[in-house]
Amino acid sequence: MAKGKKSSSSGPTKSHGPKKKMWHCWDSTTRLHLAQAGLLTKYHNFESWQQAVQAKGKRNATKAEFDEFDKLSDEDKNAYFENLKK
Repeated sequence: MAKGKKSSSSGPTKSHGPKKKMWHCWDSTTRLHLAQAGLLTKYHNFESWQQAVQAKGKRNATKAEFDEFDKLSDEDKNAYFENLKK
């Protein structure tokens, strides 16, 4: 048997913060069909958009801002996320 430091396992450890439970207002089969249709992406879903915007550094994203974003064309939506990086 090898000598050395004994490791005590206290279970799995997380390397980052709490996970956000998204889209739990629907059952799993509905979420699956919505995801396959592309409706749960950051371009069409408020929760996904809010998480994507917060990952770029913008805090306090509101529903009104998402409504304005939702009216943009596809090219403008891509430009919106590119401008958030700056």
